[in-house]
Amino acid sequence: MTTITKERLQWLANISGRDDIDDIDGGEIRELALIALASLEAEPVASCIIEDGGMCVDGGGEYVSHSLPGGTYQLYTASPVPVVPEGLVKAVRFYEQVKRENPPVETGAWKDAVDWVLKEACQAVNIRIKGE
Repeated sequence: MTTITKERLQWLANISGRDDIDDIDGGEIRELALIALASLEAEPVASCIIEDGGMCVDGGGEYVSHSLPGGTYQLYTASPVPVVPEGLVKAVRFYEQVKRENPPVETGAWKDAVDWVLKEACQAVNIRIKGE
């Protein structure tokens, strides 16, 4: 599955000519279609009624501090946050680029790429690296 960043979505939303479409790959088009389809098919998970300073969510009334105007609101689930930290994604991309451009020998760039991936992976799971 392709992950589309907010910046990439903004770029895609602002493309103006057919020439720019060459920069879009099939994975992105498929991902955008899945996102659009999911948002069209989304069902509310609860209803919230605001009335006389009180809030009732699916039949359970409780007073909570809020600034919503009175009315009925449909509540939907939030999109899950990415599980892979951005630093690790960048490190792996750098590693792949170095691997493509350099033979698999102990060059400085190769070792730096491997070290970066290792460090980011350890930070992702909150493991300290020996010597740091």
